[in-house]
Amino acid sequence: MLKKFFFFICCFFTFNSLLFAQVDSLYSTVTDSVNYNYKKNEFAQIDSIAIASIKVDTILPEKTNAIIRAGDAFVYTFASPIRWKKKDWLTAGATVGGAALISLLDEPARDFFYRDQGDVANALEKVGFHNGKPYAAMIATGGFYLTGLVINDEWTKETAVILGSAYLTSGAIQTLMKKVVGRARPSTGLGPYEFKPFDKEPSFSSFPSGHVQIALVTSMVLAERVEPIWLKSIFYAGAAVTLTSRMYVGAHWLSDVTFGSVISYFCTKTVMKRLEKTKYDNPIKRKEDRHKISWQLTPNFNGLGVVGTF
Repeated sequence: MLKKFFFFICCFFTFNSLLFAQVDSLYSTVTDSVNYNYKKNEFAQIDSIAIASIKVDTILPEKTNAIIRAGDAFVYTFASPIRWKKKDWLTAGATVGGAALISLLDEPARDFFYRDQGDVANALEKVGFHNGKPYAAMIATGGFYLTGLVINDEWTKETAVILGSAYLTSGAIQTLMKKVVGRARPSTGLGPYEFKPFDKEPSFSSFPSGHVQIALVTSMVLAERVEPIWLKSIFYAGAAVTLTSRMYVGAHWLSDVTFGSVISYFCTKTVMKRLEKTKYDNPIKRKEDRHKISWQLTPNFNGLGVVGTF
């Protein structure tokens, strides 16, 4: 029986040696006190078995602060042209060229949309108008984040961070372009090729559409965060209502809403990709400064014990 006991111990340590093959060293001490019952010829009990711990150093994952991530995503996305390669510039050129071609349809599209089409169309226009206003963006971002804090849900808070970052980035780009381009709105009656760069009048801030920028960011982010196709369709339908409503009231040309959609698309995609990268990788903190934890792994007959030392 004693031979069997030592054979079992040998097998146990052999298994642990294979399990922790990448660990520098393994030290084990076996101390046992055995009370043997001679009448029954069996072991009564094993008082103690002490097995040395295995020390493993690893990096403790720590989620990056939401404000740092949002600020980093804004700067990273806004400064994207600095990192562009040849294919990126070709894509940008094709986008501008596509908007120029679409502008040939601006007047026919205005004639179709810019007219009273009944009570249902008027009601949808109001929905689309409010869906693309800055306060809608603030309500969406703040609502998700506060809800996430109340119910302590990371998915909800993460959605708020993505929304806020995408709103800020795409909003800054479209606001800058509005002033630089200074395109006349359809309601002015001046035509699609009338420009007054840096004009302070709202009537010369048609290109691109800010309402569409906000509405599409909302739709894209929420659609990316859910699985059901029918729910994704509802979100994108909201953006479509906003897009058509801006042409319905003569606020934007077809090329305005198209280019605004493109800006929102690329900004939102870039922001989501960047935020995913910085979730546990602080962009302003050196890797060697990240907190480390020392783990003590203690195998025993009842399982595997783990103790962390900071």
